[in-house]
Order: sequence, then C-alpha cells, then structure tokens
Amino acid sequence: MSKIRTSIEVIGAKQNNLKNINVEIPRDKLTVITGVSGSGKSSLAFDVIYGEAQRRFLKSVSNFAKSRIGQVKKPKVDYVRGLSPVIAIEQKKGNNNPRSTVGTVTDINDYLRLLFSTIGTGKCPKCGYVLEPVTASRIAEHIASLPQGTVVELYTAVKKVYGEDYEFLFERIRKKSYRHLLIDGAPYDLAEKPFEPEENRYYQIEVLLDKLIIKDEIYLQIVKSIETAVSVLKDEVMIRVNIPDGHHLNLGCSEHNYFLCELQPYHFSFNLPTNACNTCMGVGSSHIAEPRFLVVNPHKSIMKGALHSALFNPSAKNSYRTVVIYSLAVKYGFSLETPFDEYPNHVRDILFDGTNGESITMVHPPFMEKHNWIVSRSFPFKGFVQELESWYPRYIHNAGNADAYEPSFIKEAMIDTICPDCHGARLKASRLAITIGGMDIHALSMMQFPELIEFLNGLEMPLKYREVADSIIREITSRLQLLVDIGLHYLCLGRRSDSISGGEMQRIKMSTQISSELMGMLYVMDGPSIGLHPRDTDRVIEIMKKLRNIGNTVIVVEHDLDTMCNADYLIEIGPGAGTHGGNIIISGTPAQFMADERCLSGAYMTGKRVIPLPDSRRKPSDKCITLQGARENNLQNITLDIPLGLFVCVTGVSGSGKSTLIFETLAKNLEVIKRGARIVPGKLACISGFENIGNVIVIDQSPIGRNCKSNPATYIGIYDRIRALFAATSDAVTKGYIALDFSLTHSNGARCEHCLGDGVIVTNLQFMADIKSFCPVCKGSRFSQEGLEIKYNGKNISEVLEMTVEEALDFFHTEKLIQHKLEIMNELGSGYITLGQSATTLSGGEAQRVKLSYELGKIKHGTHNLYILDEPTTGLHCSDVEKLLISIQKLVNQGHSVIVVEHNLDVIKSADYIIDMGPEGGKGGGYIVAEGTPEEVAQVKNSFTGQCLRKVIDC
Repeated sequence: MSKIRTSIEVIGAKQNNLKNINVEIPRDKLTVITGVSGSGKSSLAFDVIYGEAQRRFLKSVSNFAKSRIGQVKKPKVDYVRGLSPVIAIEQKKGNNNPRSTVGTVTDINDYLRLLFSTIGTGKCPKCGYVLEPVTASRIAEHIASLPQGTVVELYTAVKKVYGEDYEFLFERIRKKSYRHLLIDGAPYDLAEKPFEPEENRYYQIEVLLDKLIIKDEIYLQIVKSIETAVSVLKDEVMIRVNIPDGHHLNLGCSEHNYFLCELQPYHFSFNLPTNACNTCMGVGSSHIAEPRFLVVNPHKSIMKGALHSALFNPSAKNSYRTVVIYSLAVKYGFSLETPFDEYPNHVRDILFDGTNGESITMVHPPFMEKHNWIVSRSFPFKGFVQELESWYPRYIHNAGNADAYEPSFIKEAMIDTICPDCHGARLKASRLAITIGGMDIHALSMMQFPELIEFLNGLEMPLKYREVADSIIREITSRLQLLVDIGLHYLCLGRRSDSISGGEMQRIKMSTQISSELMGMLYVMDGPSIGLHPRDTDRVIEIMKKLRNIGNTVIVVEHDLDTMCNADYLIEIGPGAGTHGGNIIISGTPAQFMADERCLSGAYMTGKRVIPLPDSRRKPSDKCITLQGARENNLQNITLDIPLGLFVCVTGVSGSGKSTLIFETLAKNLEVIKRGARIVPGKLACISGFENIGNVIVIDQSPIGRNCKSNPATYIGIYDRIRALFAATSDAVTKGYIALDFSLTHSNGARCEHCLGDGVIVTNLQFMADIKSFCPVCKGSRFSQEGLEIKYNGKNISEVLEMTVEEALDFFHTEKLIQHKLEIMNELGSGYITLGQSATTLSGGEAQRVKLSYELGKIKHGTHNLYILDEPTTGLHCSDVEKLLISIQKLVNQGHSVIVVEHNLDVIKSADYIIDMGPEGGKGGGYIVAEGTPEEVAQVKNSFTGQCLRKVIDC
C-alpha cells in the first residue's frame, strides 16, 4: 500500500531564472514564497507548480479536446510530485463586460432571483392591493366558475420605453397580432384611424389578450389564452380580467381583478431581452452626447471651425445645415463670427439642446446661392445633442461598414451615463414591480452587504413560504458574510465588475472558494494583501487559514510581513533578482526564518532591518491645489488643500474614497484643464491653484500595452534605436531589411507570419484560463528564420529582446540613449525584467515601474510637474521599497510634486504630508479624517491609518 504523500516535491526546476532548484512544500498547510522582486517566486509558484498541475489536467481530457487546445509546453522542471487539482487566484481587474457585476461573479444573483420568484409579490396598480403569484390554471379555475354566458376579457398593461413614441409602441403590439386596446379606459382599435397623442402626455394602455364567453369545457381555452399572452407579449407578468359588475373571482385583487402570474427565476435576469430594460438592454447605462466634446476649438467662431466638421462644415456653404445654423443666428441674435467661448449660456443651450419645440423660419444666408427650397419653410431645431443621440444607434448598427453615413466621431462624442429609463436598474418596470418586504431586486442589489444581510434576516413572510425561503436566505447571507469578513463590506451586488480593483476581485474569488467548500485542492495566490489597508490584512489571513483548515494546500506569493508571520511554512528565493536570483535561500517555519542571518525577509520580520524615517520633512509652502465641493461617488462634498512641492500620501481603508478623490476628481479635472482631455471628470464645485504646476502625469497600474507585441523596450522608447542598429548591419543591408522590418507589428518583414509576431498561439478554453502554446514555426522567438540570421554584436533580435535590463546595460554599453533609460529602470528595481517581455505578463506593479522609468527618463529641469502614483509598492519586497522611495524623494528634490495613493506603512511614514480618507469604506467613507505630517496623523484617534502609524514611528 502506497504511503500518503504529505508534501509537494519539486525536483530540478529551471524555469526562467530558477537555478535547478529542489524544494518540498507541505500539503494542507499555508506556505508563503517570498524574496526580492524578480527573484523567481512567481516562476516557482505559477509557472512550475500551477503550470504543471494544469498541464497534467489537460492531458486527461479527450483527444478531440486536445486537438483543439494545441500543445501545452511542459515547464522546465524534472518532475513534480504530490500535485492536486489547482486553482490560481491572481490579482486581475474585473471583467470588462458591463453585464458582469459582483452578484454575477459570486453567483449570489442566482439565489436572489430564486428568492424573488419564491416569495416576491406585486401590487394592484389601481389600489395597491398586494398580489401573490398564481398559476394560469388557478386563474382559469376561478374564471371558469363564473355563471354560464358571462363575457370575460383578459387585459395586460403595456408601457412605451424612454425615447420612443406611441406609434412605435403600437407597431410592436401589431407585430404580436393584437389590435384592441384600452387607452385611459377608452376602447381603441389599431386597425382603424391612427392614434394622435398629445405632446408630453402619459397614457395608460392595456392590450386585449382574449375575449371569452363562459361555457362548458372553457377551462383549457382560458389556460391557453393566459399562457399564450405571457409567452407572446413577455413584457408583462400581470394580467387583468374584465368581468361584468356584480361578479367576483375571490382571487388576486377582487375589486379590480388584477392577477400576478406565476414567477420564475429567469424573470429577474437582466441578460434576457424579455426582462431587460428596452432602452439600455440590461446594461444599466446608456450613451448620451457630451456637449463639450462637440466643440473642437472653443476659441474659434462657428464659421472658422469651432464645431466638429461632422456637425457643421464652414466650407460647405451651400448645405442645408448652413441654412439651419444661419437661421438660428438670425432668430436668436448671435453672430457666427463670434468665438464660441464668448457665447452666453442661452445661445449654447439653443445649439446643443434645441429650440424646445419653437419653430424657426429659414433665412437665406447672403453668402449662399439662391435655392427655392429655402423660401417660407419653418421647423423646430432639435439641437446637436439630440441629433447625435438619434444617430448613435445607427452608428453602432453599421459599425465596420465602410459605406456607413454616420461619422465615426459620434462614438467619441458620447459618454456613458445612467439609463434614463430604468435609472440603472437594468430591468423592465414590470419586473421591478415585484417586491420583497417592499423592496425590488435592484434596491436590494444596491445595498451594502451588512445592510442587505440585516434586511434579509428581518424579512417577514407567510408560514407556507418560510421553510423554502429560509434555506435560500441562509445561502445568500452566508456568502455575503464571507465577503464582509474579508473586508469587502462596502461593496454591493449591483457594483459593475469593471469598477472592481484587482485586489478586490481576488478577495471576491477567495470568498467564492470558501463557499464552495472544496477539499483537497491546491490554491496558488498572488499577493492577496495588495491593495489592503493594514487594518484589513488580518481578515485576508483568516480567509487563507479557513481554506487551509477545510483540507486544502495554500501557496501564496507575498511580501507582507504579517502574512509571513502567520504562515505555516516559508520559502525565500534569491538572493537577488533575475540572473542573481533563482536559488532557495532558506525554507522553514517563521521562527527558523527569523533566526537565520542569511534570510533578508527574516531581518525585516524581526526588525533588525527597517526602512528608516527621513531625516527631515519638507514644510508646505503657500502653493497648493484647492478642491471645493468634491462629491463624486461616495465623496461627501469635501473641500481640501493639496500642498505642492511635497511628497503627499493619500491613505484610508479600502473603499474610503482615495481613488475617487485623486484619480477621478483631481487628476481628471486637471487633465481637462491642462490638455483639454476628452473625459468626464469627477464632480466638484471648483478647483484652483492648477496654474502652479506644469504637466499632470498619472502613473497607474494599467497595462503598458494591450497585446503580446507591447513590451518594455517599445514603451520606454529604446526599441526604435535597437531596430536601427540591426538594420545598419551588413547582413541586413544585403537582404534589404530596414529598421521597420524588425517591428513586431510590421507584416512581410522579419517577424514570424504564422503567429504574427506574438510567439504564442492562444486557445480559449471557456471553462478554464486561456492556454498559450509556443508557435510551432518560430518556436516562440517571434521572428522568421531569415530575420534571426541577422546579428548585432553576435546576438540576433530575439536574443536581444530576451535580455534582462541588467544584461542589456552591459550589451549596449556604447549606446548612451539606451544606457540612460535602462539605468533608470535598474535603479527602480526592474533590472530583472526582459526587454521584450509581453505587456500582458507584467504585473500591475511592474507595469507601473516601467511607466515611472519612462517618465523619469524624460524629465526636463525647470518645470514643475505633478506626478500621481497608484500604490507603487505593489509586488515589491521591503528592500525594493527602499529603492522606490529614493526615486520618489529624488523627484520631489528636483522641484516636482508627488501624490501617492498607498497602504504600505513604510511609504506612508516617509511622506511629508498625509491626507487620510475614511473613516470606513462605501457609504461610511468619503470624509477627510486627518491631515498633516505622519506624526500629526498618528495622534488622531479615529484614524485607522494613525493607529497603524503609531506602531512604526515615535510620537
């Protein structure tokens, strides 16, 4: 009988920079792999352990599936024993699909829809009587019990959607083969004269579904009529039975005879067209034209090109649009030669929003040829905004059609805004009429998790539903409580996934795994403490321990000292990055780590090595940027001064409003002011002091490129020079190659045409992560065989792109431009990154440091820029944080201002000035809790950041 394996054994790992290492990782334990950035942590955890476990799983699938997947390359390792089914939980932002929400990602929406279909109730639209769902057969039974010969009519109410007219609604009804209506109680036949509605009046409209005469064996016909109406119309789940006075059905609303048909979970899915809001189709948002985007140059007049040419082209002087604009100017008394930014507000309102139904008479422009169609015509002008919004659906429909009339700038002029019909609820009004405890499904989806738990636990319902409903509620509240426990209490189920940070999404996935209660799994995680305030780190540690305690093996790549102290087992890889790393320095328990002098992480854990406080802090000058009345998202109409010329750190717990304040409000407003950016900034009353800065440079963690061809060499601007060096070699000249031929985006050059320069073939598995296999032609080199034959200083282009920054520094020692930019990357701790590494494989922190290197490499002295960084310590070891702080302090010493949104206490304590947001996340945040030096903030009792700072500085 074979012995039960108690560890995962890795023998001869040589992936990337790993130096043929052997290591054992205990099973059913929490293991942390640490080391300096680029030492080989991810290579061991993800490339070797996760990669080999995934490869073995794919070997077990059918031959047909294997043929679709392609060849999955084995990691460079002799063998790995003791693997389990594996799940990787990485730091990746939420799905960009606007239909994806926290509720759909966690599957809680499925249970919520089930709950509404089980105990949801409607109301009689006339008297408010509460209606419980009833089946078609029950309704039919009561109708069939009426006296013989009774005439019965079945009606359902219909509504027109935002933006459509009544004729469009009637056309939809005709297409469903219905013609008889009640409009405000009066009968109307669609086959007769057209209905002429009054302007801006709302009508109550009901469709006649069927007219029956009660007789023997009428029951099945009634059932069929009801079921046909519900399936054909689909919009409504409520019907009304019109019966003669004096008769009652004793079911539903007995006074007005309204019934709520039987509900199903799918009735509440906004992904089904039958349930989704007709205006936004279940997305919750729609596109409207932004007037500011329609003006190309506000300093010019309309006749000189102030407006986009698609709206008005001054050179087309004989056009219909010219007559319209000129007629408007005559009617409302403004000149077409006046600069646009000098127009009063009422003139701009007319141009953008129209004449509000008032007709204008066409006037012949004196500079235009005579035309008969101009004489004595009058018309109301809709305005540019409404015109664009009416063009937009056609533009989307014709996207990709070269012959389409609609100009492409339409998309650029539109902004995403809340749907004007459903107000973000995503569902039709008939679905939102179904409530639980007086709340519809959207209202529950917008509650923060603790509020939703309290509401569900306090629900009162009839005894007949209690047993079924209680089990559904327990499932919902238990999943919600896990999200609360992991520090995501400020989120709601309706929050869009594309607004969720990578750290938040990772914690959501962790809670989902806990709720799945899987055992015997291997979980590989990447930096779960990233993006967490020190107050919340303990919550994530507890979740990882829960995963371990139910019988799973948890491997974590992490730098956080608290996480390392709580691990069962630790592995440090190093000693350096890139070629200087890849060795196992030490493995053992936290106590063994802290006792071993060779262990760099252990020195930080014991406090023998610390990042020192700055010798002095810079004092604020009289120059600052002032924000007044900031109220975007959860910001509570706050006003603050941000001092310039300092290293400013913005802190606060997750969801407190840090990113909204700095990125959505400050940065975007400055970008609009400074460079006329076509973006919608966060709402605020006023911003001042921006004249004290030059450029605004935002350095966030978004990728440096969107595809495999983007890489650090192209981003920092050295690849052009590298291509020129190769093109100047004698072999390249002989073969007729120029610098452009060495570009990965240029066809018919030196790149491999089979993979188009990607080096890999990507297979979408749907049920698992995408599989990337090496291109069978170029073997991953990305270049053709002929292109690889051209060499510079003994290296081909692929070999140069495989060099690390540190290696390239030595290889290009005679090239000053390349040297300068690579030295900056090396100083920031990015010396281990390869020049040609795909942008899609760089972590958020690595991408940010590449951007910072680029910005530092182009700084001009004498300018005063504002640099805004988003958690730059992401993925950094404590020793690398020291290097980062040196670069930040150097920027400030050169006269620039730096604002950093950060949770790392070593960075916070090194700042000149702190702005602490809070006190909590979500609705409990959005206030400024504390401002001042780290020492001053540490004295503020209700500041969670201050409480944590007291542990690391002397107050």
